[in-house]
Formats: sequence, structure tokens, C-alpha cells
Amino acid sequence: MTTTLSFVAGDTAPSITGTLTNISEADLTAATVRFQMRLTTEFRYTVDGVADLVSAAAKTVRYDWGAGDLDTPGDYASRWLVIFADTTKEHSIPANTITVDPA
Repeated sequence: MTTTLSFVAGDTAPSITGTLTNISEADLTAATVRFQMRLTTEFRYTVDGVADLVSAAAKTVRYDWGAGDLDTPGDYASRWLVIFADTTKEHSIPANTITVDPA
């Protein structure tokens, strides 16, 4: 299920959170998770940052916005990238939609 979130340009809160129900591994203890976001009209990620594992066993994650992450108004696609200890990778699907409105 796709989720749509809305922010105003310049926001840095609230953090974005998620539960990675479609990730194949049962426990993410040894994994690294990244949050990625790009304008829907672009292929380059404007945000690609390390996320926090809130609960590795429950697969819940959080990304705390950095300064500038939400400065440009537009429609964005976002996803979580999980990198496992053996360096294999898996993305959350589907990508979520984030709208950043002008301030």
C-alpha cells in the first residue's frame, strides 16, 4: 500500500517512520537501512541518508530530516534501502509519495 505524506518547504519534523513488511529477512539486526527520496520527475536522489533501526526484529525504521532535505517544493517518491551484512540489497516496494508544498 502506498502512503502519501505532506510537508511544507523548510520543515524538519516530524521524522518519517515505517515498518518494512515486504523485506525478506526476518530480523534486520545486522543490516543498514537508508532512506532515499527523489523528485518524481528526476532519477537522482536528493535525499539518501542513513536511517535508524527503531526495532530490528519488528523491522521498524525512522529517518530524521536534515537541514535542506525538504527545501524544494514538489512531488517526491521515497523508499527504504536495506543493505544486509553480506552486502546484498533489498528495496521497500512500493515507493511512498511525499508532497512538499511551498512555504
